[in-house]
Amino acid sequence: MISLDSIKHQCRLELDDNTENDYLEELLADAIEAVEQRLNRKLYADQAAIDADPAATETALILPRSVRRAVLMLISDLYENRGATSVLTLNDNPLFNDMLNPWRVYPNGN
Repeated sequence: MISLDSIKHQCRLELDDNTENDYLEELLADAIEAVEQRLNRKLYADQAAIDADPAATETALILPRSVRRAVLMLISDLYENRGATSVLTLNDNPLFNDMLNPWRVYPNGN
């Protein structure tokens, strides 16, 4: 859904440095999960991925550019801050929220 090269660009890492690839893949999975929970939607790379998933629901979402950027922001925040360093979190970043809120589905229409 998001390439390692894109993640490395976001984290300002050398593209040919593979020493952190496994960790970056973990951060990608964690960030996708966090964003899916916030949106109350499952993210997919494309329509074929939705069609191939028998568990896909009507709220399935093909990854929009703004949500992709929010995922990358979250990954870089997790990469740079491997432990709690502040009472403020990325979720308090208005830009992060602005990128996600238009795509958010509220349970029971609330």
